[in-house]
Amino acid sequence: MDKWKYFGRAHKRVYQWTGGRLGSRMGWIDVALVETIGRKSGRLRCIPIACYPYRDSIVVSASNSGKESHPAWYLNMQANPSVAVQEGREHYQAIAEDVEEDECAALWETIVKINKHQGEYLEMAERKIPLVWLRRELS
Repeated sequence: MDKWKYFGRAHKRVYQWTGGRLGSRMGWIDVALVETIGRKSGRLRCIPIACYPYRDSIVVSASNSGKESHPAWYLNMQANPSVAVQEGREHYQAIAEDVEEDECAALWETIVKINKHQGEYLEMAERKIPLVWLRRELS
């Protein structure tokens, strides 16, 4: 297991144990905990993901650090788009939807201004990196 997986597990635990008081930001970047259902296992999966404001909630980038494959959480969202989100102390249910193509360019500009690493991943990857809107479900 690489160092980022260990870091992600530790980050998730701190976020959960503190109820979102710690872990919801990494430097200047907001982080959400997102629960998906494994497309193969059917098990609940929880991952910390950098997130950016979008419409009434957030958008996440399926950059996978610029690797040539989509992250597992993105594939899980494609199979089952119903997710649970924790942003800091706030919890809500959401539906994961790919952002429409005509909105992506402007949204990418905003994301890269917040997080320069996303721009690096865009340059590295030969695949189209999806942006996913975690659209709040109305109660």
